[in-house]
Amino acid sequence: MSLSSRTGGTVIAVFGLALAAFHVGTISAARGESAAHLLADGFLPLVLSAAVVAAGVQFARSEGVADQFVPRALSWVAVGVVVLVAATTWLYATGADSGGLPPNLWSTLANAATFGGLIGYLVGVYDVGRRQQQVRADQLNRINDTLRIATREVVAADTRDDLERRVCERIQQSGSYESAWIGRYEPGDDELTPVAWAGLEDDYYEPLAIPLDEDVPEGRGAGGRAVRTGEIQCSQDVFADPSMEPWHDLFAEHGVESVAVVPITHDGTVYGVLSVYANRAYVFDEPEREVLAELGETIGHAVTSIEARTQLRRRERELASQNDRLEEFASVVSHDLRNPLNVAEGSVELARAEGDSEALQRASRALTRMNELVEDVLALARSGQVVSEFDSVDLGGVAAEEWQTTETRDATLDVAASLGTVAGDESRIRELFENLFRNAVEHGGDDVAVEVGELADGSGFYVADDGPGVPESDRENVFDAGFTTSPDGTGFGLNIVESIADAHGWTVSVTDSEAGGARFEFANAGAEDQSGDGRAAEPAADASARREADAVGE
Repeated sequence: MSLSSRTGGTVIAVFGLALAAFHVGTISAARGESAAHLLADGFLPLVLSAAVVAAGVQFARSEGVADQFVPRALSWVAVGVVVLVAATTWLYATGADSGGLPPNLWSTLANAATFGGLIGYLVGVYDVGRRQQQVRADQLNRINDTLRIATREVVAADTRDDLERRVCERIQQSGSYESAWIGRYEPGDDELTPVAWAGLEDDYYEPLAIPLDEDVPEGRGAGGRAVRTGEIQCSQDVFADPSMEPWHDLFAEHGVESVAVVPITHDGTVYGVLSVYANRAYVFDEPEREVLAELGETIGHAVTSIEARTQLRRRERELASQNDRLEEFASVVSHDLRNPLNVAEGSVELARAEGDSEALQRASRALTRMNELVEDVLALARSGQVVSEFDSVDLGGVAAEEWQTTETRDATLDVAASLGTVAGDESRIRELFENLFRNAVEHGGDDVAVEVGELADGSGFYVADDGPGVPESDRENVFDAGFTTSPDGTGFGLNIVESIADAHGWTVSVTDSEAGGARFEFANAGAEDQSGDGRAAEPAADASARREADAVGE
């Protein structure tokens, strides 16, 4: 049985008022008595009874006494009254013949009841305080166990099924609670059913279904409220909670006395609930509810992370399959197109040797153009593959070497000495510089000046020229495959550049250079981590897969 502190305080105050009324009557009936007699039998008991009334009022207003301890405090008041009244009665019974006892039995018993009630109240408050301290210490231990369980299992779980099973098992094994189960929720679901559990027999959980419609009695319980509100719902005493009445028989059969239903949430989304059972009442007070609510959020975050990792692994498998297809495509292009092109080029050259003509010149230029397209398509097919092995690449050295092997005519190159090294695939980075240099010469002329330097914030590098630049209207499309403003361009060069940057986990953008030309900036390509492990400060991954994982919350 449980009572509120207000009810318990009211009982004590009414008891004190009854005693005070009795003592006022005693004083009125003894007006002719001596002052000492009035003080001992009237005024002093009246003051004590007033103290009992004050104690009752204070108890009723107290927020520091948990409801489960109110009967304990009242029991001490009753014990005090009974002991003092019984002792006084015994004195009367054994000393009646001596003639030394007060003649008014009822007044003396009332005085004893007053004093006993006050003493019992003081002892009860002290005892309840100690009991609450012990309960709080036990609760803190449970809280620590819960946090330790959550941290360990969330880190260890690889799948959602594994996570849910581990959490339920560890909660039950901790000794803080008798059983736990988790039910999943998807928007639009009509009911909750357990998917993982521990503690009770399987035949309790398997048929269990919690309706979520608040129009039915079962839907107004803690489970339905937790899903609808997204907040923890507790029933401290299930048999005193009308909303839990539909399950009273089940709870009685399995010894369940208190329940907490914790919504599993992340960023406002409810993924399910964690129901925790205890075989004693008043387990889930405010500190424990706060910790359980945090546990629900921790599990929700873990569910989100697991789903993100699952999506990322699926995306990686798709990319691997796509890369395989690109490799196959590259092989087909290399073998099935290059051989006929070589035959055609050889035939045109022979024909031009016997007698050149405008038609043969056009054919030769067309074949040269087709070879360029084949080279660019092959580069594009290979450039988008994820970089999985990283080497230490000297940016300045690679840029200078690639400048020597690219047709740059009278153009000039200035490489900043501060470039340093990055972690990446050297052959792909060479290809990146080659396409940027060709682009600069193609659009800036034979004498264009090209500069390679480090970004001001140290997060990457840039390649700039003093040519005509890229108009703002074209900057959104300049990296698209096939986009070109030159009649001799293939439209693949800058798309290859972007693909190589993405494969390294870099981001590329175009803006104006100081000289008014084009400036291509590569961010997230800062200097190599100096820890000596040969990896980039931020491991590169396929950019689209990484951005997709970020979008789902990992």
